[in-house]
Amino acid sequence: MNGGLWGLMAALAFGGADFCGRLSGRALGPRHAMLGLMVVGAVLLSLHGLATGGLPALTARQAALAVAAGITATLAPLLFYKSMTYGPLSLVGPICGAYPAFVVPVTVIMGARPSALEWAAMGVTMLGALVVAKSAGDDPDGRVAADRTNRRRAAVTAVAAGAMFAAALLVGREAVLEIGAAASLWLGRCIGVALLVVLILAARERPQVPRRWWRLLTLQGILDSAGYLAFYLGSRGEDAAAAAVASSGFMVVAVLLGRVILKEQVTPRCWLGVALVFGGVAVLSTGASS
Repeated sequence: MNGGLWGLMAALAFGGADFCGRLSGRALGPRHAMLGLMVVGAVLLSLHGLATGGLPALTARQAALAVAAGITATLAPLLFYKSMTYGPLSLVGPICGAYPAFVVPVTVIMGARPSALEWAAMGVTMLGALVVAKSAGDDPDGRVAADRTNRRRAAVTAVAAGAMFAAALLVGREAVLEIGAAASLWLGRCIGVALLVVLILAARERPQVPRRWWRLLTLQGILDSAGYLAFYLGSRGEDAAAAAVASSGFMVVAVLLGRVILKEQVTPRCWLGVALVFGGVAVLSTGASS
């Protein structure tokens, strides 16, 4: 299967998981929703890993990469779930989906010299995110929409989530090359569970999830793990750019689900912003592979 198809599968899975996260995050809080998601992924991947021979022996570098990838891949969706408690999917999804634009400044710090086209694409992506922030409809939950500061909080937190997703992308690529896709994801889920338990205890809360929410969290955990696995598999070969472009379509899936099921308002200008973000991401992803 080529990278584009793997990326499409990742987009569908991520979009579905994010929609579930909109529901569980507001009901349980982002930390507890993420804990349920990570527990499901850790259990399923542990069963798979044990059935296929367990983890390979890791060097110090590989272990450090696995820890870094696990931490960033936990904090990124945690911030995204937090942003969804402040605003609608049609606002936070495209802003967070602009995360490849954050990769460009990081690569400059690391010594890369992006082309003029890549700088322009980064500008278009950020412009699209700004258009979305200005034109997305109000949250269908009147209590959230009534506090006008929530819109700014949603946008700022979504930007932070996008920056963390960029870090997770850069570190995750290295971890997959060193350890493999399935092993990287398995370790990442286990590290995520441990990190979230620490964060919950630090907030003086109990790390528990009501039984009635486990059905949704199981679906959410399966979709999220499947999305990461599909993206990792698509990013291993020459079609890595196609995988990145196709997977960024998760924001469209999330916005559509929010519009159809949650009755969120999506204005024509908001769709224009989504198109600008997707187009900019496509150029950036293509340039990253050349």
